[in-house]
Amino acid sequence: MKTIASFAVLTVAGVLLLVGCGGGQKMEPVAVGEMQEYTDPGIGFSMHYPKGWVSDGQVGRARFYNAPDVDKKFLEPTGAYPIGVTITVDVTRTAEPAAVAQAFRKDLEQTGMQLGQEQKVSVAGLEGTKLPYKANFGGGNIVSGHHVLITTDSAFYDIGFAGFGPIYDAYAAVFEASLGSFRLPKPKVKGADETLPSETFAEYDAKSFTFQYPDNFSFVNTPKGKFEQVVDLRGVRLDCSIRFDVFGAKGLTVEKVFDQNKATYKGRAPQKATVGGESAVMVNYPSRSDVDSRTYFVVKNDKVLRITMNWFKPQAAKYMSAYEKVIGSLKFK
Repeated sequence: MKTIASFAVLTVAGVLLLVGCGGGQKMEPVAVGEMQEYTDPGIGFSMHYPKGWVSDGQVGRARFYNAPDVDKKFLEPTGAYPIGVTITVDVTRTAEPAAVAQAFRKDLEQTGMQLGQEQKVSVAGLEGTKLPYKANFGGGNIVSGHHVLITTDSAFYDIGFAGFGPIYDAYAAVFEASLGSFRLPKPKVKGADETLPSETFAEYDAKSFTFQYPDNFSFVNTPKGKFEQVVDLRGVRLDCSIRFDVFGAKGLTVEKVFDQNKATYKGRAPQKATVGGESAVMVNYPSRSDVDSRTYFVVKNDKVLRITMNWFKPQAAKYMSAYEKVIGSLKFK
């Protein structure tokens, strides 16, 4: 097995120092750094996780890993993958959440894991149960972790935290911060369309600029490709999205930048706009029969910020109201 010291990718900010050796290995505690919010696209729970982590979310199931390929290590503990830590959330909708929670405990006992003493904890205003465990997969591959179990009237929540070797203890503060940020879904308004942008907005820091967004939009890990930065958000309807691309302006004005890209927009005439206090160019165009789009170009500090918004055409008014708030909230640093 590779030594923990060989995996430099395990840091959130800076390099974790390995102290001691063998069974007495310890790592310096990891400080809680900048976090970002995840909102479940269907059920609606939310929680924070460290910015820069790998995320994988779908309705009722979320996974966060501190580095690439750590997910593979948890799936195959004896495999030659980097060791690391994970935060997970699994939701089971049920009319008998207490029974599901009890069955979950029994399943843990039957897996052969070494279980610790249960503790009562408070999460999102509810009483939960913390279940510590340890699993030895051989070859020095030891996973430590804990599950936090919460039941509501109609659902069972399993929030998990785990890590290989001493890394689990090193991330204790990060785990606590993430658990403390956990929020249950907001009560549904009878007759409301849950696919529409939320009226509650969250803030995001994108390094050179900040903006606010509907808190039921989720961040998507999109490859940067030729861009310097990509921030991609999707609504509950996956054809409704907001994307920010940053690339070099190379000394061009915003008008010249648009001229270089206008072929993409099917000859649609641009309009003048303002984004973040800067002069911008805006263009509207159809993406498909039931989806319309709008793109903004703005130049700041010789960088182009391109903002692309897509919305479900029959609900254009609702989406545009939210999207205009996003544009109005954007601030350059």
